[in-house]
Amino acid sequence: MSRLINFCILVVLVFFISSCGEKNNKWEKYVSKDGGFSIYMPTPVKRSDKMEVTAFGKQMTHFISWKPSSFAIAKFKLFQVSYTDCPARFSIDSIRRSAILDSSINLRKADFTELKDIEAYPIELNGYPGRCFIYQEINGNTIVIVKQCIVNNKRYDVTVVAKKDYPTNLEISNFFNSFTVLK
Repeated sequence: MSRLINFCILVVLVFFISSCGEKNNKWEKYVSKDGGFSIYMPTPVKRSDKMEVTAFGKQMTHFISWKPSSFAIAKFKLFQVSYTDCPARFSIDSIRRSAILDSSINLRKADFTELKDIEAYPIELNGYPGRCFIYQEINGNTIVIVKQCIVNNKRYDVTVVAKKDYPTNLEISNFFNSFTVLK
């Protein structure tokens, strides 16, 4: 009888914990008119601004972020889009844009590791030329995916930090594939 009671308590506890985590998994379209983009991401999002050193010098970077609540057992740690102004000369000229994207992605890699051997490679983020890197902790349980592009005089950084060994490909690809620059 005691095993049955323990089993029932365990089932109720698992149900309660999993239902708490699902509240953070509601996805909605986020539109940033001042940022000039839209993206589908989990809610609720938090907006913040921070003065940072960028590839263009010290300037304000704007962040739209989602992190799971401290009570949620989630497979994700962060969904984030950040943007900053980009001088027009880097948006128009493809050679300058490539050079500044290389510099910008290298600055971003330093946020996650001091290792210099993380490979960044050219990509197209929904038709926009950009750069990307994927970082996996060797002995940890985290994977980081960062994609950057420069469009309409803005540098966008689209980031996911997830726990390893979870079936997250669909959510991650939906997040990245939904990024659109407003006309």
